Amino acid sequence: MSLCNVPQLQELYFHPWKLPSETSTLVDDQFYSFIEYMAGSTLSNLLRVQEINSDPILLLTADVFEYLFLKINDPQTDLLRQDTLLQMDNNTSVVKSANRTKINCLLGILKIASDRINYSLFTTPSATPAIPTTNTSINAMSSGEDSRLLRVNDERSHLLKCIDDWSSLNDTLLNLKNFKLKEGSNFKLNVKTGTNGIQASIECQCKSIITLGKHQNRLIPSNFYRHLKSPGCKHINRLLKEQESEETNRNNSYSTSTSSSS
Repeated sequence: MSLCNVPQLQELYFHPWKLPSETSTLVDDQFYSFIEYMAGSTLSNLLRVQEINSDPILLLTADVFEYLFLKINDPQTDLLRQDTLLQMDNNTSVVKSANRTKINCLLGILKIASDRINYSLFTTPSATPAIPTTNTSINAMSSGEDSRLLRVNDERSHLLKCIDDWSSLNDTLLNLKNFKLKEGSNFKLNVKTGTNGIQASIECQCKSIITLGKHQNRLIPSNFYRHLKSPGCKHINRLLKEQESEETNRNNSYSTSTSSSS
C-alpha cells in the first residue's frame, strides 16, 4: 500500500474518516512504515522491538511505553529511552508528552477506523434472491424504494457516527467543558435522495443550514465542523457565555463563602 495518499496525523485528528480502510490490514514492515509515517521513527521502532506488528495488537496493548521501564539492558532499548523519555532531577523518567500525545491520538484514530469497519460489516445488507412474480414492475419499484431507503439510512448512520467521533476527539476544541454534540439538542440532520444522488444538510441550533459535501463518494460533515468553530455560530457563542456566567457565579459564591468564614 502506498502511503502517499494517506493524510498526515494532524489532518486525521480533525477528519479521522479519511484514514483508508486498507491500513487496518497492514502487518510487519508495512505496518511499521505506516507508524513511522504517522508518528515518527522512534515510536515505530518502539513498536517493532515489542513485535507489535498490526492494528489489532496495537489497540489491545495497554501501554506501549511500559516496555521502556522494564529492567532491560541493551543498546537499542537504551537509545529508545533517550529519544522517548524525559529524565527528571530525582533520577526518575517520564514519557515525553509529545510522544504520549502522538500515540494517544493515533490510537483514537485507529479505534474509530476499527469501529467503522465493524459497523459496516454488521450493517451491509445481504443479497436476497428474487421471487418470481407476475407483477414485476410493482416489485421493481418497491425494490428501488427499499434500496434508496437503505442508502439514506446508511448515510445517516455514517454521518452521526462521524459527528460523534469528532465530538469525542475534539471535546476541548470549542472551549466547552463536558460538551457532546447530540442530534435534537445541537443540530438537526436531514438526509434525502436527489437528482445528484444522496444529499444532506445540517440545521444548527443557531438556525444556520449547512450543506454537506462528499469525500470518496461518502457524505462528510466537515462543513458543519467549520461552522461550529467559526465566530458566526450563535449557538456555540451562547453556550460559551452560559459557561462563563456559571463559572463567574461559582467563583463569586466561593469568594463570598471564604470571606464569611474568615
